Amino acid sequence: MENLPNKSSSALKKIFRYFDSPIHSINDINKVFFSYSCPFFTKVSEYYPKEGNEFVKIFPYLNNLVHNIDILFPNKGIETLKTKENKSIRLTRKHTALVFLLSFVDLIEVNNSNKKNYFNVSNILFNNYDSAFNFGLCFLNYLIVIGKWLSQNNPILDEEITFMRRNINNINYLEQKNEVKLCDLIYYNKGSLFDGNALYCVDFANKYIGGGVLNGGCVQEEILFAAEPEAIVSLFFMEVMDSCDAIGIFNTIQYSKYKGYGYNFTYDGCLIDGITPIKRHRIIAIDAISRSSYNFFSFRNDKEMKNSIIRDIHKAYVGFSLSDSLQNIPKIIATGNWGCGAFNGNHELKFIQQWIAASFAGIERLDYYSFGDEKMQKVEKYYTIIKEKFKNAKNLYDALLMISNLNENYIDNLLNLNINY
Repeated sequence: MENLPNKSSSALKKIFRYFDSPIHSINDINKVFFSYSCPFFTKVSEYYPKEGNEFVKIFPYLNNLVHNIDILFPNKGIETLKTKENKSIRLTRKHTALVFLLSFVDLIEVNNSNKKNYFNVSNILFNNYDSAFNFGLCFLNYLIVIGKWLSQNNPILDEEITFMRRNINNINYLEQKNEVKLCDLIYYNKGSLFDGNALYCVDFANKYIGGGVLNGGCVQEEILFAAEPEAIVSLFFMEVMDSCDAIGIFNTIQYSKYKGYGYNFTYDGCLIDGITPIKRHRIIAIDAISRSSYNFFSFRNDKEMKNSIIRDIHKAYVGFSLSDSLQNIPKIIATGNWGCGAFNGNHELKFIQQWIAASFAGIERLDYYSFGDEKMQKVEKYYTIIKEKFKNAKNLYDALLMISNLNENYIDNLLNLNINY
């Protein structure tokens, strides 16, 4: 159980005492909740006065939310979801917002553990670089929307977000002789995973969920969690992933628009405008292993190479199998160049691994977004030929292992493999 403060704690007494009198500017928030000047609030006051003023207006409603902490969390905490477990918990948007808010204003005591990611939302507010400031704007925008919904008694706050773990140790499905057809695939060289029609989206995760979202990281997982801060609460109670683990976070909302990638990431305004339909996302978090495990020139033996390849096929399979938890929903998953950023994975290999895993997991269709990466040119050109040649998932899996000790030109090696099915 991860403990939360209660109304009698010194931390919460601080917030209650302060709101006996009204606040006048966002810098008043700075004076109360931080022991020294926080550059984030100073910048908001100077460069984003509209957002700052909105936050001041709605903060009393967030304060009222904190007043209800003992009602919302009668057990004083949230159950820990442990490594290698098959388990899930559900929190309403109201519960999730409260936990996020307490961390945003530095009122949660976080137990240091090598089993969980770092959870202190306020940490990012003290960083001076531009992308950290833009992350903070996403977080501020999220709380502004929540405050407005609280003022309206909006029933959307009673919707539940499901946080789940899946662990599957058995890989016998890879050796089954029955023919599992390669699933359908639509290839996009432009666009974002989270803008399409797929009902599930892959988080290119760190084994510690959220990666560096609260410590300055700024790639796919961190940007996703910034735009959809409800996912960040998972850092509080979700332990590190094992090699056979995957994590699902279902029913989050994207609150902020953004531009750019990496350290060019910028907040681009609120997405919740009362006009644009609110889209819920089902996030599947899976962590890849680094390219060094596959590198032909790393002098690993053939068995080690194959085991590394199998590991990530199975990891993707475990993640994709999370779609089984919801019935009567098409199993369409949006993914892309998983493990090809910080871990420098081979683009062709990661594509093939995910296609095999999705097929074995019974996924109806993969929507694959390459982001226009030139390293995916051969995939885009030849994936239909690969499907025609190998016909089913088992054949493609066997062929991938056959060529694993050649070199890293996976598409060419598959096309040149002299074998008929």
